Amino acid sequence: MSLEEGRRIHEQIKQCGSEWNIFVASSLVDMYAKCGNIEDAWKLFNSMATHDVVSWNAMILGFVKCGKAQNALDLFREIQWEGVQLVAVTFIGVLNACSDLCALEEGRPIHTQVVQSGCESDNFVSNSLVDMYSKCRCMEDAQRVFEMMPTHDVVSSNAMILDYVKCGKGRRGLELYQQMHLEGVDPDHVAFVMVVNACASIMALNEGRHIHEQIVQNGFESDVIVGNSLVDMYAKCGNMETAQSVFQRMPTHNVFAWNAMILGYFKCGQGKIALEVYQQMQQEGVQPDSVTFVGVLNACASVMALEEGRHIHERIIQSGYESDAFVRKSLKDMYAKCGSIHNVHKLSNRMPK
Repeated sequence: MSLEEGRRIHEQIKQCGSEWNIFVASSLVDMYAKCGNIEDAWKLFNSMATHDVVSWNAMILGFVKCGKAQNALDLFREIQWEGVQLVAVTFIGVLNACSDLCALEEGRPIHTQVVQSGCESDNFVSNSLVDMYSKCRCMEDAQRVFEMMPTHDVVSSNAMILDYVKCGKGRRGLELYQQMHLEGVDPDHVAFVMVVNACASIMALNEGRHIHEQIVQNGFESDVIVGNSLVDMYAKCGNMETAQSVFQRMPTHNVFAWNAMILGYFKCGQGKIALEVYQQMQQEGVQPDSVTFVGVLNACASVMALEEGRHIHERIIQSGYESDAFVRKSLKDMYAKCGSIHNVHKLSNRMPK
């Protein structure tokens, strides 16, 4: 439903005098929250004489969706003061709020309430617990909840793989991906992105090739995000030939794919080709970001391409990246390695350290 259509229906409800029926009012709160109009949802919620679990849950989920996780946590405390019966949806909303805030101290007692209510067997609640502990960097607790789940779905498995990669445990992420297969959980495009990232993090080229085959078999190679991850994985593993092959087959290229190619060629000692890739990126009209500039400046430094570096510096100024700490450092390094000490001093004198 669109917000405008919802407003029209709300006006009809007012005319019928049904706005203060608790079930109708709760549905309206839910509608406004799901449409992203949290202000009208909150205004209507506060005007209600009494609240049911539907209206409480609608507001908690609405706050989380709108990036107001602290408001969701505050409302959850109010629910408990009111003695409202907590259900699975309530826990999902408030655990997602804890995840967004990395609020472990609030999350642990909520986990206790989940167990006491018998909702831990709900896969969606357990997924939220896994996500909360993972984002709070409590991987042992996340693993414990994950292992206690009666069944695993692709959502919980993806969350675990992602957070193993973030914690520098790419090998454990690969093992979990194999466990998914043994349990008959079909990977989606997110799962493939996660496990390819795991391969990239530990430079597991052989495993990455096998997963690439599975990606092709499942028809996900044309997915831009999956393609980006494959290019990045092959580039980080030093296999630029295959990275280039995957890159060329992609239907579109975003800045992430271009950056992977530029950084990959630079790290393989092919700075000149990295600069050529940057020129192709420019021709396609893709806007460079700070990662792009760091990559091409390092490439300039590696092949002593001072004139090219000066042109890139001009583009950096135009793009507003000269004050970026990593770009600034790469600029100084490029000028220093190319023997232009005067420009190093200029940068040091006019830019924040």
